[in-house]
Amino acid sequence: MAVNTSPFRAGFGKTPPVLVGRDGVLEAFGAALEEGTWSLERITLIEGLRGVGKTVLINALEDIAQARGWVVVSESATPGMVDRIAQDHLARVINRLDPPPSNRVSGITLGPGAIAMQPQAEERFPTTLRSQLERVAELVAPRGILITVDEVSSSAMPDLAQFATEIQHAVRQDLEVAFVGAGLHDAVTDLLSEPGLTFLRRAARTNIGLLTPEDVIRALRKPIRDAGREIGSEALDYAMRATQGYPFMAQLIGDFAWKAQPEQDLISLADVRAAYPRAKRLMGTHIHARALSDLSATDRTVLAHMSLVDGPSTVVDLRNTLGVSKQHLNNYRQRLLDAGMIFSPQRGQVDFALPYLRDYLREHTVTDAAGGSSTALGYPPPPGDPDDTETT
Repeated sequence: MAVNTSPFRAGFGKTPPVLVGRDGVLEAFGAALEEGTWSLERITLIEGLRGVGKTVLINALEDIAQARGWVVVSESATPGMVDRIAQDHLARVINRLDPPPSNRVSGITLGPGAIAMQPQAEERFPTTLRSQLERVAELVAPRGILITVDEVSSSAMPDLAQFATEIQHAVRQDLEVAFVGAGLHDAVTDLLSEPGLTFLRRAARTNIGLLTPEDVIRALRKPIRDAGREIGSEALDYAMRATQGYPFMAQLIGDFAWKAQPEQDLISLADVRAAYPRAKRLMGTHIHARALSDLSATDRTVLAHMSLVDGPSTVVDLRNTLGVSKQHLNNYRQRLLDAGMIFSPQRGQVDFALPYLRDYLREHTVTDAAGGSSTALGYPPPPGDPDDTETT
């Protein structure tokens, strides 16, 4: 009997019912937490485009650490991060594992008909991040402490520099600590260029990208079956092609297709076709618009000209169309490569790295608009215009 509640999690940072395509990262991190070992993955930086599952991967790594009895601290890279970790998160752990005595007294005063007890003042030490890490590491040994920081960028540089210094000190002291940070590719690159973050340059950098067709099929079919329904083979193939490997798109299409006729045991091709344009519009709003808004007007203009071509654009044609020098175009190209907006399928060519970005740019003016490609992963072309008639 099918259930009406969709098993898909179409929201940013929401862990999907089946996490696919990240097994290598999970296994390497789990091995790094073995007691007495120290591998590169204990300090990891996850980078990738919006919507590829960076926060979801952080959640999964936290689950691995918690299952091994490690203390897990989750934070975001915003001002005050170091104080929150030291004086809130770690202070709570210390209070739970080593609560202050509540019944110590320093003296008793006798008076007419009364006895007054004077509580002993609690010894206080500076609650710096360094001292808190040392104390928690002592309390949880032989297990350790995992600290995760999402949305890393140079906007929180002072806190991140101080944090990196204290993590480096903890590593030198052989404390059982691990750190995982996550952010957009260009944000991580900019961050590591800062002089105060030399230690993090030695971190394991994990660039997560699009899913393979096989991973998408599993990510769609297994939750549907586990929830008591089935999806037809044509519908599943159409859904896979529609996602073009984008994890966020897979959750959107799965969710909308499920809700099309929740009382039916079979999710049909018609259900998936109806879900496709809705998912595509939301991807434009939540992924493409935000990604484009981070770019300069010049970089958006380059992308707009690329969108007029079906398939890869040649560097020579772009230079002639834009009327710029070779050096200027190389600068634009490098910025867009660093931002994860384009990739180079072969020498002298560039193409869009984000599925459906070409379509989005064609449908919007540049001012309105203001890890690998699906083609490189062997994806068949996406379905045609969802409004066109196809066999159902």
